[in-house]
Amino acid sequence: MSNTPTPDELREALASDTPSAKTKRDLIESALYHFGHEGYAGTSTRSIAQTAKTNIASIAYHFDGKAGLKRACINFVAMAIGDVLSVILNRKLTDIEHLSPEEARAKILEMIDRMITFTQTNKRAELVIGFMLKEVLHSPDEIDMLYHMLFEPLMDRVTALFSRATGQPVTSDELKLAIFAMIGQLLYIRLARPLVLKRMGWQAVGPDELAQIKAILTRSINALLDDLSKGPDHA
Repeated sequence: MSNTPTPDELREALASDTPSAKTKRDLIESALYHFGHEGYAGTSTRSIAQTAKTNIASIAYHFDGKAGLKRACINFVAMAIGDVLSVILNRKLTDIEHLSPEEARAKILEMIDRMITFTQTNKRAELVIGFMLKEVLHSPDEIDMLYHMLFEPLMDRVTALFSRATGQPVTSDELKLAIFAMIGQLLYIRLARPLVLKRMGWQAVGPDELAQIKAILTRSINALLDDLSKGPDHA
Protein backbone atom coordinates (compact mmCIF):
# COMPACT_ATOMS: atom_id res chain seq x y z
CA MET A 1 0.00 0.00 0.00
CA SER A 2 1.31 3.49 -0.88
CA ASN A 3 1.84 6.13 1.79
CA THR A 4 -1.25 7.93 0.50
CA PRO A 5 -3.72 5.04 0.53
CA THR A 6 -6.75 5.04 -1.74
CA PRO A 7 -10.22 4.57 -0.20
CA ASP A 8 -10.13 0.85 -1.06
CA GLU A 9 -6.63 0.45 0.37
CA LEU A 10 -7.70 2.29 3.51
CA ARG A 11 -10.71 0.04 3.95
CA GLU A 12 -8.49 -3.05 3.76
CA ALA A 13 -5.78 -1.63 6.00
CA LEU A 14 -8.06 -0.25 8.71
CA ALA A 15 -9.97 -3.53 8.94
CA SER A 16 -6.82 -5.27 10.13
CA ASP A 17 -6.03 -5.84 13.81
CA THR A 18 -2.30 -5.28 13.39
CA PRO A 19 -0.45 -2.57 15.38
CA SER A 20 0.32 -0.80 12.09
CA ALA A 21 -3.36 -0.64 11.15
CA LYS A 22 -4.26 0.69 14.61
CA THR A 23 -1.62 3.41 14.32
CA LYS A 24 -2.92 4.47 10.89
CA ARG A 25 -6.49 4.47 12.19
CA ASP A 26 -5.57 6.51 15.27
CA LEU A 27 -3.53 9.02 13.25
CA ILE A 28 -6.30 9.57 10.69
CA GLU A 29 -8.98 10.01 13.34
CA SER A 30 -6.71 12.36 15.31
CA ALA A 31 -5.95 14.38 12.17
CA LEU A 32 -9.64 14.58 11.26
CA TYR A 33 -10.37 15.94 14.72
CA HIS A 34 -7.57 18.52 14.75
CA PHE A 35 -7.99 19.61 11.11
CA GLY A 36 -11.73 19.94 11.73
CA HIS A 37 -11.28 22.10 14.84
CA GLU A 38 -8.04 24.01 14.26
CA GLY A 39 -7.60 23.84 10.50
CA TYR A 40 -4.68 22.32 8.62
CA ALA A 41 -2.39 25.32 9.07
CA GLY A 42 -3.16 25.59 12.78
CA THR A 43 -2.54 21.93 13.53
CA SER A 44 0.89 20.65 14.49
CA THR A 45 2.10 17.12 13.86
CA ARG A 46 2.94 16.99 17.56
CA SER A 47 -0.70 17.53 18.55
CA ILE A 48 -1.86 14.88 16.07
CA ALA A 49 0.65 12.37 17.42
CA GLN A 50 -0.19 13.17 21.04
CA THR A 51 -3.92 12.65 20.49
CA ALA A 52 -3.20 9.42 18.60
CA LYS A 53 -0.84 8.33 21.42
CA THR A 54 2.02 7.63 19.04
CA ASN A 55 5.29 9.29 18.07
CA ILE A 56 5.65 12.08 15.51
CA ALA A 57 7.87 9.94 13.28
CA SER A 58 4.96 7.57 12.61
CA ILE A 59 3.24 10.32 10.57
CA ALA A 60 6.14 10.46 8.13
CA TYR A 61 6.52 6.68 8.18
CA HIS A 62 2.89 5.89 7.37
CA PHE A 63 1.84 8.97 5.35
CA ASP A 64 4.97 10.80 4.17
CA GLY A 65 4.20 13.69 6.51
CA LYS A 66 1.36 16.05 7.34
CA ALA A 67 0.28 16.72 3.74
CA GLY A 68 0.10 12.99 3.02
CA LEU A 69 -1.94 12.48 6.18
CA LYS A 70 -4.41 15.12 5.01
CA ARG A 71 -4.77 13.34 1.66
CA ALA A 72 -5.40 10.13 3.60
CA CYS A 73 -8.11 11.98 5.54
CA ILE A 74 -9.80 12.97 2.28
CA ASN A 75 -9.68 9.35 1.12
CA PHE A 76 -11.03 8.30 4.52
CA VAL A 77 -14.01 10.63 4.00
CA ALA A 78 -14.61 9.08 0.58
CA MET A 79 -14.35 5.60 2.10
CA ALA A 80 -16.71 6.35 5.00
CA ILE A 81 -19.40 8.00 2.86
CA GLY A 82 -18.95 5.42 0.11
CA ASP A 83 -19.51 2.58 2.56
CA VAL A 84 -22.69 4.16 3.90
CA LEU A 85 -24.05 4.76 0.39
CA SER A 86 -22.76 1.59 -1.23
CA VAL A 87 -26.40 0.65 -1.84
CA ILE A 88 -26.38 3.42 -4.47
CA LEU A 89 -22.75 3.61 -5.57
CA ASN A 90 -22.56 -0.10 -6.36
CA ARG A 91 -25.41 0.12 -8.86
CA LYS A 92 -24.79 0.84 -12.53
CA LEU A 93 -26.57 3.83 -14.01
CA THR A 94 -28.15 1.55 -16.60
CA ASP A 95 -29.67 -0.53 -13.79
CA ILE A 96 -31.16 2.55 -12.15
CA GLU A 97 -32.63 3.72 -15.45
CA HIS A 98 -34.73 0.55 -15.59
CA LEU A 99 -36.25 0.88 -12.11
CA SER A 100 -39.94 1.63 -11.75
CA PRO A 101 -40.93 4.88 -9.97
CA GLU A 102 -41.87 2.86 -6.89
CA GLU A 103 -38.57 0.98 -6.87
CA ALA A 104 -36.60 4.20 -7.32
CA ARG A 105 -38.44 5.86 -4.43
CA ALA A 106 -37.76 2.84 -2.22
CA LYS A 107 -34.03 3.10 -3.02
CA ILE A 108 -34.03 6.81 -2.19
CA LEU A 109 -35.70 6.14 1.17
CA GLU A 110 -33.25 3.32 1.88
CA MET A 111 -30.38 5.71 1.14
CA ILE A 112 -31.92 8.35 3.44
CA ASP A 113 -32.31 5.82 6.23
CA ARG A 114 -28.64 4.83 5.98
CA MET A 115 -27.50 8.46 5.89
CA ILE A 116 -29.52 9.36 8.97
CA THR A 117 -28.21 6.35 10.88
CA PHE A 118 -24.62 7.26 9.99
CA THR A 119 -24.84 10.98 10.77
CA GLN A 120 -26.79 10.50 13.99
CA THR A 121 -25.15 7.43 15.52
CA ASN A 122 -21.67 6.88 14.06
CA LYS A 123 -18.89 8.51 16.08
CA ARG A 124 -16.82 9.02 12.94
CA ALA A 125 -19.58 11.14 11.37
CA GLU A 126 -18.72 14.13 13.54
CA LEU A 127 -15.06 13.86 12.52
CA VAL A 128 -15.95 13.56 8.84
CA ILE A 129 -18.42 16.47 8.84
CA GLY A 130 -16.15 18.74 10.87
CA PHE A 131 -13.20 18.08 8.56
CA MET A 132 -15.32 18.67 5.47
CA LEU A 133 -16.68 22.00 6.71
CA LYS A 134 -13.41 23.34 8.11
CA GLU A 135 -10.94 22.21 5.47
CA VAL A 136 -12.16 20.52 2.31
CA LEU A 137 -14.92 22.95 1.30
CA HIS A 138 -12.47 25.87 1.44
CA SER A 139 -9.92 24.27 -0.87
CA PRO A 140 -10.74 24.18 -4.61
CA ASP A 141 -8.16 21.43 -5.24
CA GLU A 142 -9.53 19.21 -2.51
CA ILE A 143 -13.13 19.85 -3.54
CA ASP A 144 -12.16 18.78 -7.06
CA MET A 145 -10.41 15.67 -5.74
CA LEU A 146 -13.36 14.56 -3.59
CA TYR A 147 -15.90 15.53 -6.24
CA HIS A 148 -14.40 13.27 -8.89
CA MET A 149 -13.60 10.49 -6.42
CA LEU A 150 -16.99 10.32 -4.73
CA PHE A 151 -19.61 13.00 -5.31
CA GLU A 152 -19.79 12.95 -9.10
CA PRO A 153 -20.57 9.20 -9.34
CA LEU A 154 -22.81 9.44 -6.28
CA MET A 155 -24.79 12.45 -7.50
CA ASP A 156 -25.13 10.95 -10.98
CA ARG A 157 -26.83 7.93 -9.40
CA VAL A 158 -28.96 9.91 -6.96
CA THR A 159 -30.10 12.20 -9.79
CA ALA A 160 -31.01 9.16 -11.88
CA LEU A 161 -33.01 7.77 -8.94
CA PHE A 162 -34.85 11.05 -8.46
CA SER A 163 -35.56 11.16 -12.19
CA ARG A 164 -37.01 7.65 -12.19
CA ALA A 165 -39.04 8.34 -9.04
CA THR A 166 -40.54 11.64 -10.28
CA GLY A 167 -40.50 11.57 -14.07
CA GLN A 168 -38.36 14.71 -14.17
CA PRO A 169 -35.40 14.73 -16.60
CA VAL A 170 -31.92 14.23 -15.13
CA THR A 171 -30.93 17.60 -16.62
CA SER A 172 -33.58 19.47 -14.61
CA ASP A 173 -32.12 22.23 -12.42
CA GLU A 174 -35.13 21.88 -10.14
CA LEU A 175 -34.32 18.21 -9.63
CA LYS A 176 -30.65 18.89 -8.88
CA LEU A 177 -31.49 21.63 -6.36
CA ALA A 178 -34.11 19.40 -4.74
CA ILE A 179 -31.40 16.81 -4.06
CA PHE A 180 -29.24 19.44 -2.35
CA ALA A 181 -32.29 20.51 -0.32
CA MET A 182 -32.70 16.91 0.82
CA ILE A 183 -29.03 16.65 1.80
CA GLY A 184 -29.28 19.98 3.62
CA GLN A 185 -32.08 18.70 5.84
CA LEU A 186 -30.07 15.64 6.82
CA LEU A 187 -26.94 17.61 7.60
CA TYR A 188 -28.60 20.48 9.45
CA ILE A 189 -30.37 18.27 11.94
CA ARG A 190 -26.95 16.78 12.76
CA LEU A 191 -24.96 20.01 12.75
CA ALA A 192 -27.53 21.70 14.96
CA ARG A 193 -27.68 18.78 17.41
CA PRO A 194 -27.15 20.92 20.56
CA LEU A 195 -30.11 23.11 19.55
CA VAL A 196 -32.21 20.10 18.55
CA LEU A 197 -31.54 18.36 21.87
CA LYS A 198 -32.35 21.49 23.88
CA ARG A 199 -35.54 22.27 21.96
CA MET A 200 -36.76 18.68 22.03
CA GLY A 201 -35.84 18.14 25.68
CA TRP A 202 -33.67 15.16 24.76
CA GLN A 203 -30.52 14.13 26.60
CA ALA A 204 -29.10 12.31 23.60
CA VAL A 205 -30.13 10.68 20.31
CA GLY A 206 -31.00 7.12 21.24
CA PRO A 207 -33.16 4.56 19.40
CA ASP A 208 -36.46 6.37 20.13
CA GLU A 209 -35.12 9.78 19.13
CA LEU A 210 -33.52 8.30 16.01
CA ALA A 211 -36.87 6.78 15.01
CA GLN A 212 -38.54 10.20 15.35
CA ILE A 213 -35.86 11.89 13.25
CA LYS A 214 -36.18 9.22 10.57
CA ALA A 215 -39.97 9.50 10.53
CA ILE A 216 -40.06 13.27 10.05
CA LEU A 217 -37.29 13.33 7.44
CA THR A 218 -38.85 10.43 5.53
CA ARG A 219 -42.16 12.30 5.48
CA SER A 220 -40.38 15.41 4.20
CA ILE A 221 -38.55 13.51 1.43
CA ASN A 222 -41.75 11.77 0.37
CA ALA A 223 -43.49 15.15 0.16
CA LEU A 224 -40.61 16.50 -1.92
CA LEU A 225 -40.82 13.54 -4.32
CA ASP A 226 -44.60 13.89 -4.56
CA ASP A 227 -44.26 17.58 -5.44
CA LEU A 228 -41.57 16.94 -8.05
CA SER A 229 -43.74 14.24 -9.59
CA LYS A 230 -46.36 16.87 -10.45
CA GLY A 231 -43.93 18.48 -12.88
CA PRO A 232 -42.51 22.01 -13.11
CA ASP A 233 -45.87 23.61 -13.93
CA HIS A 234 -47.18 22.66 -10.47
CA ALA A 235 -44.16 23.92 -8.48
